[in-house]
Amino acid sequence: MYGANLATIPQGVDGQKVLEEMRRRVFSSDGPAPGSPEANIPYLRSEHMLVRFLIARQWDVEKAAAMLREHFKWLADSKMSILLQDPFPEEAHIKKYYPQAYHGTDKFGRPLYIERLGAMDMPRLLQATTPERLLEYISASCELQIRRRLPACSLMKGEVVDKSLNIMDLDGLGFRMVTHSTARRVTLEVVKILQNHYPECAGRTIIINAPKVFSIAWSFVKPMLDDKTVAKISIFGTDREAYSAALLELVDPDQLPALFGGTCICNDKDKLSCMRCVKGPWGDEAIRSILDREPLEEIMTPAGCRRYHEQLMKRELDHQQEQQQDQQQGQQPDVALGGANAVEPGMASAEPEAIPTPDIACAAEQTSVVANLAPASSSTLPLAIAQARGEDEEEEEEEGEGEDRDSFTAGLPDIPNGTRQMAPSAELQRAELEATLLQEEYRQHEEAHMITLTEWVNEFNNLVTDIGRPIIERAQGYYDSRSLWQQAVQEYARQQEEVDQINANLDVAVKTLSKAEAAFEASIIGGPGCLSAEEWASLAPLPEELDDGESKLDGKNSAMELSQGDERLLRTLRLSALGDRVASLQWCRDMAAAELSAKNRELDESRRRFEQEDQLHSTCTWNCSVKRAAPFYDRRRMHETTVDAQLAVLRSLERRLQQARQIVAALESASGIQAGLPALVTRSRSRQLDEMSLQSFEIAGAEAREDEFLSCCGSDFSDDERRVAPS
Repeated sequence: MYGANLATIPQGVDGQKVLEEMRRRVFSSDGPAPGSPEANIPYLRSEHMLVRFLIARQWDVEKAAAMLREHFKWLADSKMSILLQDPFPEEAHIKKYYPQAYHGTDKFGRPLYIERLGAMDMPRLLQATTPERLLEYISASCELQIRRRLPACSLMKGEVVDKSLNIMDLDGLGFRMVTHSTARRVTLEVVKILQNHYPECAGRTIIINAPKVFSIAWSFVKPMLDDKTVAKISIFGTDREAYSAALLELVDPDQLPALFGGTCICNDKDKLSCMRCVKGPWGDEAIRSILDREPLEEIMTPAGCRRYHEQLMKRELDHQQEQQQDQQQGQQPDVALGGANAVEPGMASAEPEAIPTPDIACAAEQTSVVANLAPASSSTLPLAIAQARGEDEEEEEEEGEGEDRDSFTAGLPDIPNGTRQMAPSAELQRAELEATLLQEEYRQHEEAHMITLTEWVNEFNNLVTDIGRPIIERAQGYYDSRSLWQQAVQEYARQQEEVDQINANLDVAVKTLSKAEAAFEASIIGGPGCLSAEEWASLAPLPEELDDGESKLDGKNSAMELSQGDERLLRTLRLSALGDRVASLQWCRDMAAAELSAKNRELDESRRRFEQEDQLHSTCTWNCSVKRAAPFYDRRRMHETTVDAQLAVLRSLERRLQQARQIVAALESASGIQAGLPALVTRSRSRQLDEMSLQSFEIAGAEAREDEFLSCCGSDFSDDERRVAPS
């Protein structure tokens, strides 16, 4: 046992004795079943594995042993050894509609897991996979975290890394998603998997861009989480500056995607590329070689990961030394060892290049072994000075081990004597009043929004009681397919309108170009059809950048000025501009037509899927699940309209409130600088982390209930539905 694990042992408990008893049990009746693939994996009986489950059960041998027995059985029942070798051909589709990725490491060497739940599209996701298959994909990813990513991070850091930093982005989360019965059930199953089979693996969870509609999901997830897990969760709203500051306390900018306030853009073009690229120690060729060669149970010990880390470091330093020697021999072949420009043995560059990682898409960003040798210490982030009354409270937090090391600590510079009281300017007072009024308006809308959500939860419970949860679950596929078909019809219609508009603009542009060409030809050879300068200007106006826009900004003469006195040159420029517009519209038409073709294929596919679902219920009578669940989905659609409208108002108010706060902070900063205060202090009064309370997202009555996945062709199908169900 080592490190922070020792602090988890309850007082009066002999941790070493408990561990020895657990080790004895897993090598007997409580271990993996003899002959199973799990029985041949020594790591499953290692100290690191046993301690994780002991911590999860407060070092109670009986409870921890029972938990491990269930885990070994689950690994065998889920055929984990086969899943880890499964390429998951539907993975591209899963990641498209369920964006999630492991990307880089935080300041403590922990892998950074990012999940964009707000962008999840469950109806489309279920078109290519099933809930059961999705859970298999998630389970395999969790097991890879234990067997590959965490050991890779341990090798890179030289210390045992057994936890991750999780970012949950809820931007775009709507009512339809949090009330989707299959999505709800998958979420509950995932929580069970994490709690029962992968305990003590989450170091910290940061939820960002959280709308209040998240309350519905949080209220049925929270009861399944233990208090330790809930204590590791922080939640932020849509204030990008606030949550970026919180994330940058834990993650270096080059490891954090630019999408969340960092500087990393893996392909240097698309901010979303970080969700597709492999970036982290688990992609390093040298580290992967050690993971393939050395026993995992040895790597995940302090002595083991330190030893292999030193091997990596030595290899990297030797490589750097060889490069320096080759460079010196090429530049100064006649300089003797020990001369003025000689490099002493072992004095390699303090910032060597990273270990070559040709298989990593973001190889240029790969962190080197030497650069990660020294453990990073958490920086401090100032909290707001208590209210605007000028109270000066300094909070001091000792930096501890384990989970305390990634908490947000306070630290403000001392305020010079005589400058603590600042008389706010009239402009600052007006800005603060505006922010206060917006805050009050936002609060009122938020209260109305929470009332609507609470009403839905109550109505949901009543409908479930009247209709039955299995009936609602069976009908979900039908209503999903109908919704996707209706959505595809609308998207196709919008795209068709865009194509029609572009074609109309193109027809006008072609006619204008033909008229201009005829007028230009007439001006050269003479004859009827010549246009005056005013008619030319009306027919073919020059683009702003050619007329008097960017050229003047660059200190150059405009095209109009350069062609002064030369009517033919000016007409040529106008004719060329018309030709450019026609070419541009032709390109837009081609792109819009290609998009229309794609929308048409989506429309055909969604229509086919809906007709297939509809066929299952075409001959049903009153007992059909679709008919019986109709009141639920009708009420859900009505609530969705109301909730989405409220969310739109709240988002608008949030943007205005954030702008108002920024104005106040800027004015305070300017006032403080004039008064001789440090800029950090002057900003702190209106600038705060803006972390939200998890309690504010709780709704009574939305607790989770035990469910099972139900198929439309399951054994509990109604007689009417079974008649038309495919065999």
